[in-house]
Amino acid sequence: MPTAKQSIYTVPTNRGNIGIAAPANSATTACCCASCAGLQCLDRTRFFAGQLLSEADLNNEQSYWLAKSRLHNRYLNGWGVVCGMQVVCAECAGWVTVQSGYAIDPCGNDVIVCANQNFNVVQAIQACCAPAQQQTANCSPLRYNPSPTCKDSTQEWCITIQYQEQASRLVTPLTSTTSQSTSTCGCSANGNGSSSSLSTSSSCKSSSTATQTAAATVPAGACEATRIVEGFLLGVVPAAQVAAALEAGNPNSLKAQVELCLAGLATLLEQAPPITQSTSAQSAYQSLCNYLALVTQVLTNATNITICTLLSDLSTIQIAAGQDVSVYIGILAQIVKLLVDAFLNCVCYTLIPPCPAQPCDSRIVLACVTVQNGTVTKICHYPGRKQLITLQTLGYWLGPLGLDALRAGVADLFALLCCGDKEERSQGPIVGSNIYNNAMMTTAGVTSGAALNRIATHYVAQNLGATAVNAISPGARAVDLRPLVNMQTETVQERLKEQGFKSFTVQSVDDDPAWDADAVTESAQYTPAAVSAGQPLTIYTKGNVAVGFDVVDPITVKIVDLQNQINALQGQMNQAQRTTGQVDEAQNPAPPAGQ
Repeated sequence: MPTAKQSIYTVPTNRGNIGIAAPANSATTACCCASCAGLQCLDRTRFFAGQLLSEADLNNEQSYWLAKSRLHNRYLNGWGVVCGMQVVCAECAGWVTVQSGYAIDPCGNDVIVCANQNFNVVQAIQACCAPAQQQTANCSPLRYNPSPTCKDSTQEWCITIQYQEQASRLVTPLTSTTSQSTSTCGCSANGNGSSSSLSTSSSCKSSSTATQTAAATVPAGACEATRIVEGFLLGVVPAAQVAAALEAGNPNSLKAQVELCLAGLATLLEQAPPITQSTSAQSAYQSLCNYLALVTQVLTNATNITICTLLSDLSTIQIAAGQDVSVYIGILAQIVKLLVDAFLNCVCYTLIPPCPAQPCDSRIVLACVTVQNGTVTKICHYPGRKQLITLQTLGYWLGPLGLDALRAGVADLFALLCCGDKEERSQGPIVGSNIYNNAMMTTAGVTSGAALNRIATHYVAQNLGATAVNAISPGARAVDLRPLVNMQTETVQERLKEQGFKSFTVQSVDDDPAWDADAVTESAQYTPAAVSAGQPLTIYTKGNVAVGFDVVDPITVKIVDLQNQINALQGQMNQAQRTTGQVDEAQNPAPPAGQ
């Protein structure tokens, strides 16, 4: 009886008996059959002079490097869409267009869409919903009949892509045996057959075996393919199936494995006998013996022990009959302590990333679509799409948050430092007098313990602005300070009070050489674009004009306030000392000179 695939995604298996006590529902999860093999020991062809090469030797050479490539892709890079492969609406109803792109499937194969490909989604859905005419192959997806009254109803489906190979350029091999058939398979004179690398299908059926290129035994005179074209297969899968896989999560993730360790510890602690001073000695002895046997059995069957003395320490615990209840309470405390050590051992073991399990499905979800009355009404790439995180992807995503500006600034800095003339370098930010330009500095984000979080928040707020920040988080009450630059100081203070700022300090920079004309011109660029109304501010003024702002973190405010209190107290003490000295001098005048 064929078994259907349970998930469109990889179904990992638990890492053996990870927990110190495996929960009842933690049985190893495995699919009916894997789409490709896991780790394999490889061998490569060795060439030498006078060797008689056969097709097996040459094919093994290709298989070796293909296996190496898949190994690196799957275990080093991971799988998912690398770039492109966006799904967009097509001109014809019920069709979509898969744009060109590159992906790595769960088996490590390179999936390349070298040109935009049209795909009939409605036809693929109908092929999936139609009842099977014959028994399906093992690992084929489930088939079901749609409701007969489904007119005007909407359906959610996800479009998948799968690696596929296709033989092409058929030729007749040269043999000494007289062939009984001549080119009956359609071999052309130039040896070219079907060579399309863009293979599509209207069915959601996917291959269930690993990609193999081994040639079968071919009768004499039959055509042989001279090329293997790497292509792909498009299909569909119910969106509910993808959502269920996402909700189930990855049982091999660090979070899941740590939770398994916690569940094992909790299970054993719950089974600990409740021994108190009121418990009878005989009952305490019997329940403690049973509990020690249970703990010993669980730790003996564990496959992740790295504290090698754990079992020997457990075996040294001896329980004698006829002891006082307090002795049994102490023995129970020893067992619990060893369980805590076993839990720590389990957590430390799970910190080491495991190898990915054999994938149960080689398909990759590109996007999910909504279909109604034979027409695609909406396309959504998230959350079913798995984007492979690469340096190029991170650069693309972090560009709007300031990475592009940082890259351009570093490039300008290097160009000035390495390519500028002597006069330009002397005025630069590295060796010039503007190395500590106040317009480029802010205290927020560097004095707080959460510096990294503050810096990231600064990038987001500076690029989005107060309006966007308030729309995302209405409680932020963010204010954009950039329009206040170059306003009269009195006007700025009135505006800040109207917007809810209660603590701000005015600091003159008239005598600060760092605040030159260029710094004043650029100060608006570095003025905070989204500041909470409750934060203290420093207003830098030149003359009677506000030329810049600085956000002061609460810790600095407290330090400054404490310093002011100390200075005031010190002034009072000095004044008291001077007053005391004057009184003493008046009461005890100094004797005249010479006396």
